[in-house]
Amino acid sequence: MGPSLVLTPMATTDTDFVARLAADERVTAFIGDGSTWSHEYTAQRVEHALSDPAISWFIARRQNSPVGLFTATERGQATEIGYWIDPEYWGQGLAKAVVGEGLSQLQESGRSAFIARVDDANIASLKVLVRYGFIAQAKEGPGLITLKLAMPTVQMPPAS
Repeated sequence: MGPSLVLTPMATTDTDFVARLAADERVTAFIGDGSTWSHEYTAQRVEHALSDPAISWFIARRQNSPVGLFTATERGQATEIGYWIDPEYWGQGLAKAVVGEGLSQLQESGRSAFIARVDDANIASLKVLVRYGFIAQAKEGPGLITLKLAMPTVQMPPAS
């Protein structure tokens, strides 16, 4: 895949990058109602994400260049994850890398239960999540699937 990927907490200065992604119909095709976002709406969403302690947005970077967005939102008993990849970088394994790095950072911060909501037509995203152990749990309306990460059970060695 090339140079390593890092996730950095999103800052207000990342708004233009997020707005560029949000204005691309290829990126938003499976997000919400599939509509693109205006720059103004994106700026509102970024501001909300930065001010709400239950929401964490990260910018995925390669060689200091932004290539994607990873999101984590607290939803009661689980953290809902999501991600967007800049179409310029599609087909390079970045979605897998972003999800892996995001889950790793979230687990290091003490989170252990994860869900994702994916449009069932978004085959590429479903494949990435299944590779990480996510399992379909429920269908929410037309086309939307909720997946839950099936955390492996660790067998403890017998006490000596």
